[in-house]
Amino acid sequence: MFNGALCIMIIFACGSLGILKAQTYSQRLSDLKDIKDMLKILQTEMNYLRDPLPAVFARVASYKDTKAMNLLYECSKRMQDCRDFRQCWAEAEERAYRASCMNEEDRRIVRELGLQLGKSDIEGQAAMFALAETKLSSQIEEAVREKTTKGKMYKGLGFSIGIVIAIILI
Repeated sequence: MFNGALCIMIIFACGSLGILKAQTYSQRLSDLKDIKDMLKILQTEMNYLRDPLPAVFARVASYKDTKAMNLLYECSKRMQDCRDFRQCWAEAEERAYRASCMNEEDRRIVRELGLQLGKSDIEGQAAMFALAETKLSSQIEEAVREKTTKGKMYKGLGFSIGIVIAIILI
C-alpha cells in the first residue's frame, strides 16, 4: 500500500517537473507576443500623438500589465531622473526580463530597439519598428516550434522518468 502510494507520488512529481519545464517554452512565446503587441501600440502612439518618450511610455504602459509594458513603465520612471535614454532602457530591460524565459537573441532584439527609439524622424522610426517586428515574428515562429516539440518532450520525459523510477522501486 505504502509502496503504491509512493510510486504514484514519484510519477506525479516527475511529471510535474516535466510540465514546469515545458511551461518555460509557453512563457517565452507569451513574452514575445506581448513585446510585439507593445511595439504596435507604441508605434501608433508615437506616430499620431508625437508626445515626448517618457509621456508615451507611461501612457502605453498603463494599457496592460505585462513584462513588455513594465519595461516601458520602468524606462519612463527612470527617464524622469533625466538620465541617458540608453542607460534607462538598458536598466529597465534588465529589470523587466531578468527572470524571463526569453533567450539571448530575444533580449538582444529588445535592447536594439532601445538603441534606436527616438533617434530619427517618423519614417525612420517606422522602418525601425518594421525591422523589430520582423525579427520578433521570426523569434515567435521559433518559439512556437520549440513549444510544440520540446514542450511535449519534457512533459513526456517527466512522466516517463517517474514511471521508470516507480518500476525500479517495485
